Amino acid sequence: MADDKMDAPWTTYTLAGELLDVLPQLGRTLAHHAHTINQEKATLQQVKALFLLIEHPLTASMLARKRRVSLQAASTLVQGLVERGWVIRVPDPDDRRKALLEVTPEGLARARLAKDQMLSYLARSLDGLGPEEIAAARVFLPALKRVLMEHPIAEDMPDELPDE
Repeated sequence: MADDKMDAPWTTYTLAGELLDVLPQLGRTLAHHAHTINQEKATLQQVKALFLLIEHPLTASMLARKRRVSLQAASTLVQGLVERGWVIRVPDPDDRRKALLEVTPEGLARARLAKDQMLSYLARSLDGLGPEEIAAARVFLPALKRVLMEHPIAEDMPDELPDE
């Protein structure tokens, strides 16, 4: 059946369906791999939070909004990062009632290690691609990134897709 899909002309709808099929598997694969990095058992959510916090310190509520999770979920995530020594809370210079989350040197090292290991893992997984497939990805992925940036996530977007 997969060959039938490959022979028929693709539309953006077909492409969207293929992305919906492959992206959850990619997410599960990365989540499993992130969990096995060293003995730390870091979650993919923790690694993603570290990546965000490396860019610039955020409050827990700002992190929740960026990660599109509840404040309670973000607080639990932050507490785990603090307990591991990967993040510290520092007073917000603009509002002393709030705390900014900053990545510690150990957190930075863990984030870099996680990124390097995930990139190596993905690169090994992609070794089966041929030169033409890599060339197609070189065109497609930047274009996908561009169109997604042109259509930012709406705050009122439903968390679940409706059933067909």
